[in-house]
Amino acid sequence: MTDYIRDPDLGPEFVWGPRTSFDILPTALTLHGEILVSMLDGVHGRWTARLHREDGIHSPLILRRCTDFNSGRHGAERWVLRHEEALREKVARKLQWIREHVVRHSASRSTGG
Repeated sequence: MTDYIRDPDLGPEFVWGPRTSFDILPTALTLHGEILVSMLDGVHGRWTARLHREDGIHSPLILRRCTDFNSGRHGAERWVLRHEEALREKVARKLQWIREHVVRHSASRSTGG
């Protein structure tokens, strides 16, 4: 297995962490808590990277086979850097929608409004 060295061009706001509470390894690359790439383990130690370019039921499922876990993480970081502007815009839109719809709705329910 290759060694993991974080890409120096990747900003600190991009964080590797567990994708689910059951994961021990850092299987999700996130921006402000939103998953951009998830690493999926398969049979015989094989890994696949799922690239979350778009959200929603009709978004394409983009999968890339990885040589191993660490090379998959490196490839994921390179993909994020290539698409950084679009990914940042996607996350900003999603967080704005959450602020406008979820937070406001929760606040109005708690105040009785």
